[in-house]
Amino acid sequence: MSYIESHLLPDETIKYRGRLHWFPFLPAYLLGALFGAIAVAGFAMQTWWLGIAGLVVAIPTFAWIYITKTTSEFCVTDKRVVIKVGFIQRRTVETMLGKVESIGVDQGLVGRLFDFGSILVVGTGGTQDKFHNISNPLEFRRQVQAEASALESADDTPIARPRDERDCPFCAEPILKKARVCKHCGRDVEPLAV
Repeated sequence: MSYIESHLLPDETIKYRGRLHWFPFLPAYLLGALFGAIAVAGFAMQTWWLGIAGLVVAIPTFAWIYITKTTSEFCVTDKRVVIKVGFIQRRTVETMLGKVESIGVDQGLVGRLFDFGSILVVGTGGTQDKFHNISNPLEFRRQVQAEASALESADDTPIARPRDERDCPFCAEPILKKARVCKHCGRDVEPLAV
């Protein structure tokens, strides 16, 4: 179970999951592949020390890539933006959608070509949290905006309460049947039996 799934609020559902992009890890992939090839060549030539030396570099390199990618979670729920990065040293941001002011996206030329970049989550009160190398950052921003908009429109729906009203005989504005003074014109009115 992921961090986000284990920290969902009651009745909260995940709407979108982001992930880290592979391109920023390309140098590490190449380094791991190079030393993996050296290890294979070393063992094939029965030069054990070369094979072991290659494995000593290749295995931690691929382990670092795997751990970094699997322990980084970027999620939009119907209530929050939840981002967690790190394994031993963890950094989390859990911002309610109503408290998100903006989501900034930074993409360089290579990021635009391969569709990755950084996002900057700006909360009310000026908090700013930047996360790098996210795959498809524009879609992440679109999902946050869509969920925030849906939450906002749900909050704008008035709660209908039945009220016993009548029109003021002087200004014709609606007032409660039990009212003794019109809240609009300030004149005394006779209360009606409910």
